[in-house]
Amino acid sequence: GITLDAAHKEHKWDGTATENTVDCTVTTHKLSVRQVVLGADAKVGEANVIELEVLGYDDKKQKIPICVTKAGNSYVTNVDIFIEYQAATFHLTKGSGPVHISGMHQTKTNIIGEDDMDELAEEEGEDEEEEEEEVEELPPKKKTKK
Repeated sequence: GITLDAAHKEHKWDGTATENTVDCTVTTHKLSVRQVVLGADAKVGEANVIELEVLGYDDKKQKIPICVTKAGNSYVTNVDIFIEYQAATFHLTKGSGPVHISGMHQTKTNIIGEDDMDELAEEEGEDEEEEEEEVEELPPKKKTKK
């Protein structure tokens, strides 16, 4: 989780894939944001706006408000935000918070070429099946007269 307030109005999350050339692995990242909670010491009546900045289609910067909350109303807001394979920045664009954002960060590490090896093994299995089918499709032998 992170906290945004007057002193820390933004938080960057780097969800881009990381490659480890020593171990021959690639690690991918996914972030699932589930809840935004307004801190108990937030100013009454002050609106707090949280905005998410990501790269969208054609690598165009997109800024999307994800939560507007105000002290005196509900302090907990459930959200459903899923970010994968890219960087994102959370901004407190209005208000002084504190606003707490929580969710789950998932990682997956693959060995480089592991999927390629699986695909090759599947293709080889298909080739063997095709060869067997070809043998079965040979025309029957003609009978010779005696």
